[in-house]
Formats: sequence, C-alpha cells, structure tokens
Amino acid sequence: MNFDVIIVGAGLSGSYLASKIKKLGLNTLIIEKSKSIGGRFSTKPVGGGIADYGCQYLKPKTKELSELIQILKNKKLIKKSNVLQYDDAFIAPYGISKIPQYLSLGVSTLLNQKVSFIKKTTNQWEVKTNSFSLKSKILVLTMPINQVSDLLKVSDLAIPNLPTAAYKSFYTITFQNMNAIGSKSILKNDFAPWICNNLLKGLSIDQNIFTVNINEELSNTLLNVEDNKKHELIKRHLKECGFKNFSFYNLHYWKYAFTEGQNNIANYFNENNMLALCGDSFSVGQADGAVVSAQKTFEQIRDVF
Repeated sequence: MNFDVIIVGAGLSGSYLASKIKKLGLNTLIIEKSKSIGGRFSTKPVGGGIADYGCQYLKPKTKELSELIQILKNKKLIKKSNVLQYDDAFIAPYGISKIPQYLSLGVSTLLNQKVSFIKKTTNQWEVKTNSFSLKSKILVLTMPINQVSDLLKVSDLAIPNLPTAAYKSFYTITFQNMNAIGSKSILKNDFAPWICNNLLKGLSIDQNIFTVNINEELSNTLLNVEDNKKHELIKRHLKECGFKNFSFYNLHYWKYAFTEGQNNIANYFNENNMLALCGDSFSVGQADGAVVSAQKTFEQIRDVF
C-alpha cells in the first residue's frame, strides 16, 4: 500500500497533524501501536462511568494550542473546569480521548500495529509493522523521542543532535468509589500527587470515578514487585487515603507520561529524505509542544507539496 504521508502515533500531535494534512488532499495513514486512538490523551470505561487516565486537562501556554482549544470549544468537545483552583483549564466532558478521535476523523488509521522497521529507498519510505509493509513519500514519527531513537537504531538510521526529554514515569490507578472523599476535584498526599474525582472535575458521569497517580519513587519500587503483592500494597494505600469501598480497580504504567520545564527545538524536518519528527518531546512539551511541533511540521509538508 502506497501513501503520500504516513504518521506514526495517534496521540495529540499525530491526530492534529493528520487533521491539517487531510485538507491538502494528501493520501494519509496513521499507524498506532495501541488498540485505540489517543495515546496519552486516554479515557477508559470504569464501572458505570469513564475516567481520564493520561492527560487530565488543557492549560494553553501557546497561540497554537489556544487556537485549537477555541475550535474544540465550538464543537462542544471541551469546557472550562475548576480542576485548577487559580488558573483557567479546559477538560473534555466526554473524555479527553474524544479530542484526538475528533481530529483524526476522515483519516485512515491502523490500530494495534507497531512500527518495527523503516527504510528509505530512492523516492519513498518503506514502513514495516507486525502485519503490514507500507510505502510513503513522507514519514512522520510522533512518538516520545526515546522511542524514536530506538526505531532509528534498529533501522540503522542516524539523526545527529536529537533533543532530549525527561519524562515522568509512574503508575496510574482508576476505580469507582461509593463516595467522594471531600468536596474538591483534586487532592494529593505523599502516596499520590494526583487524586482526581472525574465527576467533580466535570466529566459527564454521575458516579465517583477516580484517577490516582502514584508518586514516582513508589512507582519505581513497584516495577520490581510481583503482581499480587503490588496490588495488595496499592490497595492498602488506597484504603489509607479514605477509599473504603472501591471497585473496578485497574492499574496502568506510564513510562512516558509528561515532561516539565522543557524548551527544545520546534520539530525536525529533512526535506531531502522527507522524514519529520514532532510530538511532545519538542518545543515546550506536553500538549502545547505536541501542537506547536505538529503545526510547524504541517507547514513544512505543505510547502513541499
């Protein structure tokens, strides 16, 4: 199968870029290793409701993200929330994953396909996944820079001076609890720097559905603990936090959750071999970096077509 553009990664950066490129009329494909669109813009069903368990809200710092937020507001996909006490923040009432799902509408997408190898021939890229061999004039990688580096290495390709990004890594728990534990949507303690009641945050649910991020130190310790003991320890901590009657408990590990204090180049684009890199490893990181880098990449692709 031949395409004009293949985008690897269906998170915010990949889906935003796809939404812009499709207006150029280019034959575009998104490849995503997970079973759903969204990346770290993730929402899952929990009991009788839903929980955001990756990105929790948008707080724009750049013109590019502010403009996207206005579009999403007009589509009723996001709204203001009191999730941050003193700053404006926006949440997605039907789940944060609705944002990349909306942006990728009308673009062909392959799910459950991990890109294992890429190769540049005379005038196109060959992209191999666990099931397919694909070809494209332009290839865009939107994964965290560590994963990009790994793919370049196994493909015997090198890009000098790639930016670095220090990602937070931790376990996230989602569950339903019979009662709220206080009147605030966000709480924290030594065990968990982020305890979010998705109901009070503003999601369109009618039950107390929680997302809890475990602190990095304990998360690192838990990586080397047997599963049964790991869950026993976590559940004990949850009860100590006041969750006495919880159900639909689920655990997820984020190796590349988010970065802080980042200031990298806007993106990478090589017009000679038609390879582009963008995502939250670039620019200021997080949602702003994802959108800024994707916008810059779009402008460069537009200029060569």
